[in-house]
Amino acid sequence: MTNLFLPPAVLAQVEKLNELVEANPQYIPLPEAAKFLGVNPDGLRHSIDSGQCPFGLAWQKTIRGNKAFKIPTLTFYLWATQCAGMRYSTARQDVGIVSEGWEALP
Repeated sequence: MTNLFLPPAVLAQVEKLNELVEANPQYIPLPEAAKFLGVNPDGLRHSIDSGQCPFGLAWQKTIRGNKAFKIPTLTFYLWATQCAGMRYSTARQDVGIVSEGWEALP
């Protein structure tokens, strides 16, 4: 078991990501994903629509060209973490872990 100690700025982003996922277990609203990424929602829509965003889906909703967008939570989470799942491990002296920090999942 390897403990990873993250810089505070990275740790804050991981915690924000976890909060976003907990609040939106199925789909992440596009404006919330844009806020997390620090981009304009219209820019994120364009990136998804043009196929440059691997975590989002876009489709034409009406004959007039109105579009709809979805961001599946699992896809977004795996993209944001580069598929490196992590969990917070607390000190457990009963199994020999004497420190706490972020731990890579096996």
